[in-house]
Amino acid sequence: MKSRKTKLRRNVKIAPRVSAAPHPHKMLIKKRALRISKIIGLLLIIYAAFFIVLRFKEFIIHSNYFCINNVIVNNNKFLDNVVILKEINDIKGENIFALDINRLRSRYEALPDVKSVVIERSFPNIILVNIKERIPIGQISCDHNIYGIDEDGVIIKLNGSRGLPEIIGLKIKNPEVSELIKKIITIIKTYNVGRLAEFGRLKNINVKRSKALILDFICQDNEIKIRMGKTGFEEKLVILENLLSRLGQTQKKKLLYIDLRFGEDLNAIPVKYRK
Repeated sequence: MKSRKTKLRRNVKIAPRVSAAPHPHKMLIKKRALRISKIIGLLLIIYAAFFIVLRFKEFIIHSNYFCINNVIVNNNKFLDNVVILKEINDIKGENIFALDINRLRSRYEALPDVKSVVIERSFPNIILVNIKERIPIGQISCDHNIYGIDEDGVIIKLNGSRGLPEIIGLKIKNPEVSELIKKIITIIKTYNVGRLAEFGRLKNINVKRSKALILDFICQDNEIKIRMGKTGFEEKLVILENLLSRLGQTQKKKLLYIDLRFGEDLNAIPVKYRK
């Protein structure tokens, strides 16, 4: 009997106990709690990072280590040092990070002698200022002052004569002056890059009669009047080079004037000699 009961028990399979499913409301609470904890952790990290950045910013702004104590200026040495030093002294002692480079650049570029400015920070406390000045290629005497003209046609006041070609008869306030300046610049630039400098020095450009510009050219201590007309200056100066290269030393010393207004034939160009 016992063996039969035992056999029956062995043949009966007992189903495993099934745990009760968690309540949906409790799962939702757990998810929300986990999400909130992540958000709080992220906010703490952001706050800590912001605090560190803020403290670092305060350090570099108030630290003497980053105060400007040297300004290095590279320029062509024509600009008045008093003007340069005034701008430099205004920024010494400022924090290198707080310096408004655009404002400083605009102050320099407002100077008529300055063509362009590049300003750079050199950490921890040096400012580099590279100034490209306007270099005059000719000069004008007007109202007891001397002015220069650069290759862009900009007129700047000079402290004194620089031995540049003198432009005679140019009235700065005349509305037609811009066209005359273009002609003058063409003549001077062509002279500077050509071979004419080998024969002599361009002393004056007379524009009193704008329709017939006259050059005063010094060749072997002899002043020669060169009539240019009103157009074709580059070509005429090349003709002048060729003409002077054909003349001997004695002829150059006796030259009085050359008229380049008519034709390109070197043999037909009017030339007058001193007796």
